[in-house]
Amino acid sequence: MTKSLKGFINIGNILYYRQSQMHCRVYSSQKEKFVEKRYSGTVILPKTNFQAKIHGKKRIEMDQYVQDKCGFSELYNWQRANLKGPDFVLHDGPPYANGDPHMGHTINKILKDITIRSKVIKGQRVHYIPGWDCHGLPIELKALSSTKKNNCSDLSPLQIRAQARKFAEEAICKQRQIFASWGIMADWKDTGCYFTYNPDYVKNQFRQFYNLYQKNLVYRDFKPVYVSPSTRTALAESELEYKDNHQSLCATVRLLLVDLPEKLASFEDKPIYALTWTTTPWTLVANQALSYCSNAKYCLAKDYSSNLYIMASELITSNQEKIGPLSVLKTFMGYELSGTTYAHPITGEVLPFLAGNHVNTEQGTGLVHTAPAHGQEDFLVALENKIAIKSFVNEDGKYNAQAGPDFEGISVLEQGTNAVIAKIGKDILNTETITHSYPYDWRTKKPVIVLASYQWFIDTDSIKDKAIECVQTINIYPEQNRVSWKNALVSQLQKRPYWCISRQRVWGTPIPVLFYKGTNKVFISGKWIDRLEKLVNKYGNEFWWELPIEKLLGQKLIAELNVEPSSLEKGNDILDIWFDSGVSWSTVLTNKKANLYMEGMDQFNGWFQSSLLTSVALQECSPYDDLFVHGFAVDEKNNKMSKSIGNVINPELITKGGKDINKNPVYGIDVLRWWVASHGTQHTLIPMKNTLLQGSADTIHKFRLVFKFLLGALQSNYEIKNSIVEPQYKYLDKYMLYQLYHYHHNIQSMYEKYQYHNVSRTIVNFITNDVSAIYCHLIKDRIYCEKLDSPYRLGALDVIAIALAITVRSIAPILPHLAEEIWLHHPENLMPLFHVKQNIMENWNNSEVKIIVARALDLKNEINKIISFDKHMNNPWLLKATVEVNSEDYKLLSLLQNSETTCVSELCDICQLSSITLLKNNSIKNMNVTLNKIENQHLCKRCRRYPESGNEEICNRCSEILCSI
Repeated sequence: MTKSLKGFINIGNILYYRQSQMHCRVYSSQKEKFVEKRYSGTVILPKTNFQAKIHGKKRIEMDQYVQDKCGFSELYNWQRANLKGPDFVLHDGPPYANGDPHMGHTINKILKDITIRSKVIKGQRVHYIPGWDCHGLPIELKALSSTKKNNCSDLSPLQIRAQARKFAEEAICKQRQIFASWGIMADWKDTGCYFTYNPDYVKNQFRQFYNLYQKNLVYRDFKPVYVSPSTRTALAESELEYKDNHQSLCATVRLLLVDLPEKLASFEDKPIYALTWTTTPWTLVANQALSYCSNAKYCLAKDYSSNLYIMASELITSNQEKIGPLSVLKTFMGYELSGTTYAHPITGEVLPFLAGNHVNTEQGTGLVHTAPAHGQEDFLVALENKIAIKSFVNEDGKYNAQAGPDFEGISVLEQGTNAVIAKIGKDILNTETITHSYPYDWRTKKPVIVLASYQWFIDTDSIKDKAIECVQTINIYPEQNRVSWKNALVSQLQKRPYWCISRQRVWGTPIPVLFYKGTNKVFISGKWIDRLEKLVNKYGNEFWWELPIEKLLGQKLIAELNVEPSSLEKGNDILDIWFDSGVSWSTVLTNKKANLYMEGMDQFNGWFQSSLLTSVALQECSPYDDLFVHGFAVDEKNNKMSKSIGNVINPELITKGGKDINKNPVYGIDVLRWWVASHGTQHTLIPMKNTLLQGSADTIHKFRLVFKFLLGALQSNYEIKNSIVEPQYKYLDKYMLYQLYHYHHNIQSMYEKYQYHNVSRTIVNFITNDVSAIYCHLIKDRIYCEKLDSPYRLGALDVIAIALAITVRSIAPILPHLAEEIWLHHPENLMPLFHVKQNIMENWNNSEVKIIVARALDLKNEINKIISFDKHMNNPWLLKATVEVNSEDYKLLSLLQNSETTCVSELCDICQLSSITLLKNNSIKNMNVTLNKIENQHLCKRCRRYPESGNEEICNRCSEILCSI
């Protein structure tokens, strides 16, 4: 580009004059004097203050301005008061109140907001109450880690609870502020949210626990459960992470038989050993039986030292690799081991062989060391055979005094295995280290153990059939995953015989029972629950730890129930947080049921399941009609975002940028929301990449350019809003109305099915192609150059107004800030966008118009193909065409051009040609197009369209318009 006269841009030998958005081109040689002949002041150009770009801090300021100006904080309550039901109920799964918002929160909250906004924009009232899971170990541990005391064990329960409450309140404050800043539509005041530590919520938990107790669905029992020594509490399956590279020291152990099976009576004068293999040698202290498979074949084998061993015949080869060559002396079936006994390897106690359904011959020896206190299957064997369970390990994961002086105080996971091996070394035939999957505490990332203890359980076995039946009626989205997700939920329910709901911590809701001292007998009654609810109202949630039993009972109840307070003691357990949140439907939902639960895929083990089980138990139905399951954010290498990996991205870095603006630019809230909509409903691994964020920003910029044009065009229409001229529509206008009609209904359908990635794709395609590249491009001459009150110009502006309204409403659930910003610049805007109704007229749905214009657009595409191959045909307005078509196409195209040759037809407008000669030729199947340049003519200096001869500067149409001004 070279220097030129002021106001001109010199590109090659052509000068362009730039004024506003109009370029007036003046042809001249470089040596000639330039004569400026301008008509730009007579052209009706778009004008609007809406900006095509907003960068940096101005983007942050605009987001906040739009929220304040357009009443984002009042929208939820406005729709509750002004829209009609029935309500669409989206129940919010409560996030933990234990830290700053992360990308998981971003995906979840924005997907929910898109859902409820899509309902409100079409006029349906929604019920959405955001909540927080305020109790639980994550909060308690963080509160303890922040304490100034050197030894957290010095803290009383009330001190721990005070610390935890403070931590939770601070986290809620931060999360609530950021969720609201994302434009999430809700009543964010305390009265508009739910918190699991609120007194009313706690009272409801007491009541629901008692209801379950009355139904015999909740009970206390001594069972093996997962226990985390690192956090000193029982855990549910959903609180575990399985580490695939866990290493265990395994041992092959021999156990001396006392009573031989009848099949081996001839060997009774010789020592015979049962051979067992265990991945947890530390549990041998609690060994109470050896389990066998009744249908498997076993054998008596001799080693090179003439020692005799019993094992499964199929496993001879694998055991020879561990203890040396073996020769089989006798074989027999497993059921023939019934009545056999052996000596405990440490105490010498005589113990039985017992049949076990869990025993197989895939690995080990086919004889399974059975410690009922430390294994689910082992426990069932003991239960079936009425064996009293022995447990020698405490909740700290250490052997207790009953384990004996050689083991007392030893950590089973750290020194337990070595201590046992050292004690019974003579009976250890082989040790090996294996790498396998093992459960870890998901919070501390440390291994757990299985330990029998007294816990509270919900009897899921008695309700799971009903729960599985309910699952069959639930719609699960996205639809492509419906079968697999439904199977996953059913699978989780099938393998869960009970649910441990007690935890040995203090930050939570106390299990509302007392115990008779010296027994396991429980004290609980309906009247006592009534009493506890009153105490919560009077003293708050700390009453359980503050008040003595006499106060908990009250004199009236003591007398009425004839109980002696001194004979009772408080329970020390709290309710599992999955029970906390699992009964939220009974507190938050007016009709105890939601249309939709929308959470991450990890909630099949968590909230989806706990909500379903409690609802089936208490009201015999599912608490939700539909489930939407989304994935989780991953980095560019598809690694799940995790603090331990260090790949976590703070959403604030995206919306507000970082210190280095080049490295971390300000994208604004809507870019974050567009990323969620575009990727959050189609992937289980949701990629977070700079390229995707930039792509989202580029897409929104394209939208802004289109909407800037639409708003600018409407401004001139607003200036003549009282015109008495009746708008008239051309075929192209009617075609656009047809497209808008179907676009609106398609978008609504996709919103209804939660297909937000398809919504995004459809919006981009429609706005950039149908609205911008086709309609806006083809009507520019009409709205720029026709008379201000020309009926066909007014018709085009009518369609622009409709297109603006429909497209803005279509993006509003995803991009509410952009939508409201656009609406603020609408010349006829009187209220926020979400308050405005949109009428979709049935007469727009004219398929005949669609067929006619679609064929004209096909012709335009054919013309563009020819032009693309000839660089001399770069301006179609300097071309004329001869078009030959068959009779069917001729019938269609003749409606757009009623003369054989003309330069003023709508077909010329659509194809943007100087003139078209339309001929019928039944011998051809498609179209034959011939293009030629117009000769000895130039284009009108005003409209740059119609050719004129001789020295005329403007065309006849423009002359008439100028004369009328």
